[in-house]
Amino acid sequence: MGPAVPDGPMNRPWPGHFGKVLAARLLLGSYFFLPYLVLYASSVAIPLSLLLVIEAFFALLIVAFDLPAGHLADRIGPRQALVLGGSLQGAAALLLGVVPSAAAFWAAQPLFAAATALTMGADAALAAAVLRRASRPGEFEAGERLFGSLNLAVTAVVLVSASGLSLAGMRWTFVATAAAQLVAVAILARVPDVRSASDVDRVPLGARLRGLVAGVRRAPGLPVDLLAMILVGTAFSVLLYLTPVYYVRAGLSEHLVGVCAAGVALAASGAAAVLGDRWPLRLTVVLAVVAAAALGARSVAVVLVAAVLVQSAQARLLPRFRARVLDDLREHGEATAMSIVTTTRNLGFAVLTPFVGVLTAWTGPGGLAVLCAVLFAVAGLAMSARMSLPSRRLEVA
Repeated sequence: MGPAVPDGPMNRPWPGHFGKVLAARLLLGSYFFLPYLVLYASSVAIPLSLLLVIEAFFALLIVAFDLPAGHLADRIGPRQALVLGGSLQGAAALLLGVVPSAAAFWAAQPLFAAATALTMGADAALAAAVLRRASRPGEFEAGERLFGSLNLAVTAVVLVSASGLSLAGMRWTFVATAAAQLVAVAILARVPDVRSASDVDRVPLGARLRGLVAGVRRAPGLPVDLLAMILVGTAFSVLLYLTPVYYVRAGLSEHLVGVCAAGVALAASGAAAVLGDRWPLRLTVVLAVVAAAALGARSVAVVLVAAVLVQSAQARLLPRFRARVLDDLREHGEATAMSIVTTTRNLGFAVLTPFVGVLTAWTGPGGLAVLCAVLFAVAGLAMSARMSLPSRRLEVA
């Protein structure tokens, strides 16, 4: 073992191949269809309440696939897992672009779920492995903040493009998503196969899961922080689908949704880049609570400001969650540890979304905004004191 490496900013020049990993991650998350998902579902006779049930089914599939996929990623390498996941995601998006129907929408969910399980843990694991290989593991959280900020900026470009594509037909947003996945796969083919620092890839899945459970129990405060992740992940997931609905509800034209969302993403990216980790974590949660409740307003200006605050809070909170889990569970495999984050984010969504669908029928989107605010508030109260501390110093293998 080498000397401890302190936490620090994401310094330039970046380690070798980190830029390629960053570009591939940004492309893998380029969902051109996202601002029009609710409207697309409506066009194939799937109402919002049923869409939420379908997305709950999708989240349950991710929960079922996530840890086995993380285990697989540690065994075959995170790069190979990303290539497989990107290929599946591209196939699912192409299916919906070519065959716009309710049946195709249902059929695509297992493909999207498997792809998400393969990519959402392995992408951060590959970034962590590249930093570790360059003897810069202490920059992981800063690297995740950089990724979050750039992701918002790239999302802005994607959303503007989505508005243009929607003029030709919402199905083309799915075709563009498929193309982005293929480009990401091509970039990943040029990244070296960087594996976990330990020999955990030879541990059977059952033994690894038992080790994870024991690791969570041993880590001070980690169980309550996982609860906070579930609550925060559920709120962000719900708002991911519903924010376009709030734009239209406040009076925006459907074809301006992508452009509007792009402006919000750019503003949030700027805020995240300028403020970085200077926001106290609990202040970030308070802002998320206020912003989520404000999304139910009928004023376009209020909704836009609220959306910027919500996305800025997401860019601050999720890197902290990832670094928190990696600190305590890295020994069980980097991809597997990152799968814990995505599992917790989807678990609450899968369990609560059927009730959210019922709430939608009773109160409409305004009630869901209040529910998300409550979830953020409870998460803030549940977080342990360690969540507000910097990542532990990691040792170089």
